[in-house]
Amino acid sequence: MQIERDTRGAELGPNQYEDAEGYIAPLPAGHGPRSNPLGVFPTGPEVGERLPDVVAVNSEGSTVDLHTDRDGKPVVLVFTRSAVW
Repeated sequence: MQIERDTRGAELGPNQYEDAEGYIAPLPAGHGPRSNPLGVFPTGPEVGERLPDVVAVNSEGSTVDLHTDRDGKPVVLVFTRSAVW
């Protein structure tokens, strides 16, 4: 599946680009972290669908195995981005 990227915007000056929503950044829309998808695109598993095997580090630095450590109990998995895009 090829995801179409939103590249609407304009160059305002050196390293200064405005996107279609009026946000100004040092990268043009559609490049690097400013690659916003257009249309229908996959966002991840459906609610209730089994997640793939995930082993990650939690906020305290401990390794967590999603399926083993929760011992069959429900879980909420949250991914966050940094405030600097």
